[in-house]
Amino acid sequence: MGKGAGSATIDYRPDIDGLRAVAVLSVFAFHLFPERLPGGFLGVDIFFVISGYLITSIIVRENRRGIFSFSRFYARRIKRIFPALFFVLLVSAPIGILLLIPETYTNFMASARYAAGQLANFFFSREVGYFEEGFSGQPLLHTWSLGVEEQFYLCWPLFIVFCFWLVRRQVVGPRSFPAADPQRRTDTIEQSAFTGRRFIFGAFLVLAVVSFVACFILAERDPQQAFYMFYSRAWEFCVGGAVALFPATAARRSALAGWVATAGLVLLGYSFLQVNQDYLGGSFLRFGVLLPCLGAAFLIWAGTVASPANRLLAGPVPVAIGKISYSLYLFHWPIIIFYKVAFDRHEIQPVPALIIVAASLILATLSYFLVEQPARKSRWPDKRVFAVGLLVIAVFASSFKLLEKYGQASWRITAYAEAAAREPKRVPAGCHQMEMDGVHYLDCDVSGRDDAPKIALVGDSHAPHYLPALVSWAEENGYDVIFLGVAGCPMLLGDVRIDSTIDAEHEEQCSAALPFFAEQVVTDPAVEMVLIAQRFDLFYDGKGYLNTNRRYFFKDESGGVIREHTEYFRDRLAETVAGIRALGKEVVLLKQVPLFGSIDACVWEPRLKSMLSRERLCQYDPSFIEKWQRPSITFVEEFARSHQVPVIDPFACLSSPLHGGVNIYGNIDHLNAHGFVALIPCISREMDVLLENLAGSESRQQSTAETMRTDDAGY
Repeated sequence: MGKGAGSATIDYRPDIDGLRAVAVLSVFAFHLFPERLPGGFLGVDIFFVISGYLITSIIVRENRRGIFSFSRFYARRIKRIFPALFFVLLVSAPIGILLLIPETYTNFMASARYAAGQLANFFFSREVGYFEEGFSGQPLLHTWSLGVEEQFYLCWPLFIVFCFWLVRRQVVGPRSFPAADPQRRTDTIEQSAFTGRRFIFGAFLVLAVVSFVACFILAERDPQQAFYMFYSRAWEFCVGGAVALFPATAARRSALAGWVATAGLVLLGYSFLQVNQDYLGGSFLRFGVLLPCLGAAFLIWAGTVASPANRLLAGPVPVAIGKISYSLYLFHWPIIIFYKVAFDRHEIQPVPALIIVAASLILATLSYFLVEQPARKSRWPDKRVFAVGLLVIAVFASSFKLLEKYGQASWRITAYAEAAAREPKRVPAGCHQMEMDGVHYLDCDVSGRDDAPKIALVGDSHAPHYLPALVSWAEENGYDVIFLGVAGCPMLLGDVRIDSTIDAEHEEQCSAALPFFAEQVVTDPAVEMVLIAQRFDLFYDGKGYLNTNRRYFFKDESGGVIREHTEYFRDRLAETVAGIRALGKEVVLLKQVPLFGSIDACVWEPRLKSMLSRERLCQYDPSFIEKWQRPSITFVEEFARSHQVPVIDPFACLSSPLHGGVNIYGNIDHLNAHGFVALIPCISREMDVLLENLAGSESRQQSTAETMRTDDAGY
């Protein structure tokens, strides 16, 4: 990243290489240990500021000297960006072919095609959120930033040169001065250059304001666009460009340089440690991203004056890492992802982390000396560079497109025989899909009686786990079932408003489903019991498994994010229980099924794992459950005790993610239809016990009431 530096037209700045080292190492550390350095991903924004400064410096200086050439500029960008990028794609492709499961493989090939065309940010803006569930498992996710930079390289010289052209027409006019008046020509050119810088600075300011406002608005409305798109990130390049336009002289800034540089380091340190995806009650893209950009700008501005910060950044180790930072950025992420996939890990322990760091540094160093440097020093004419660049893009993009169709090809991956078992139906016989006010639900008339009491099963996408079991039990016990399951929607009474970065449709679906739940399900006189099944690991704190930042939010009446998320959810859940009970109905909470983090290893055997003789891994990981699910389990248990709500726990039903040798999971937290069936006998027993307990409780209450009446009569 940020390899727009290093031109014969600007002086070499070792402190900028040191700043590159800070940027790449922060990103690397975040990808290894996101909980230790929650804001490390902001290193990418430092790269953007550096690129804005360096590219603007090159264009302005060459334009002032009259030697700027579009063809030479773009040829330099190709020689510096393409070789290492395509080398990483070339190395990653065979590993991905032999290691990735079908869905991840298909996305990998598609993302490689977009990365080859310098458009990876467009692909990922549609397919995956950067912070999703352990960073999505996509080996090329990090190439989104290269797409942004390439689009910057494409647009920036056009923008700056156009500004200079406008200024020259204004200052010089359409006619040239006679050769007999060279001094006037020189003065006019210098005046044009100074006026041009001021004009470009004003243009940068306007562009930065427009871009930042777009980023600020989209951060809540469409966070994918705000995060991935160049137009929402352009203001960061403008920050670096502004520093390049009016660098203060050493004499004028020496008194402040040390303090400014120190402030820059403080801003970067604070950003890495305190800023995360959620900052100041909203997206980090609103205010949090300002801090590393300003910190980087301060360090660049004060970097040519001797100061402790300058000496730190210009030291031999930071400079050495900075020189290989582009290749290090390119290699580190595929290595991390391939390690996680190969060894079925969701987290990285210290020893493997050291091995990953060492491997990344070795490959980055080799890439720098054997790929980057020879390409940068080549003397190919610009036309040949363009031709080869376009040819490489075409070859790689078409090759990845052809490879996409081999997701389930037997020569690269096989499914375990049991995994190919045909799934039973997800919707039980007797259940009919209904629709009212835009809400779809199931009406299961299985009792054979017109006046049968009903049990309501409500929740999010986890509620269907229990539907076949509940319908089976209801059919044997003379009940009908009404089912309302809406993905991403916590079934709560009251004015509940949500905002989800997981899926933009959650908010719209929930706004329709919650009134239906309150007005049609809960108030139905035939409903005697309401069972609530939902993803408590997400709703109770807004994060969910494999995430250290909130992805799910509750909002107040004004649309602001409610910061005390857990307390708010607990209160709304308590109000829901009380509201249902006030109508004379019982409430039961259904816990989540165990999280199963190794589903891919259970279902698929990639060729590389077969070659390494890796055993099929099909068992729950207690440490994974303890870290990512235990807090929400504790939340449900404490809530149930304090409000005396019965609970059905599927942990007692599922001792293994296999049932009869067949995998019962669809993904980490959802069962497949085999899992639905596996729950039937256990949930049926739990329902029998539940009704016995409720009947016993009701009998005891009646007995107590009789005793009290007898005692009263005795007085």
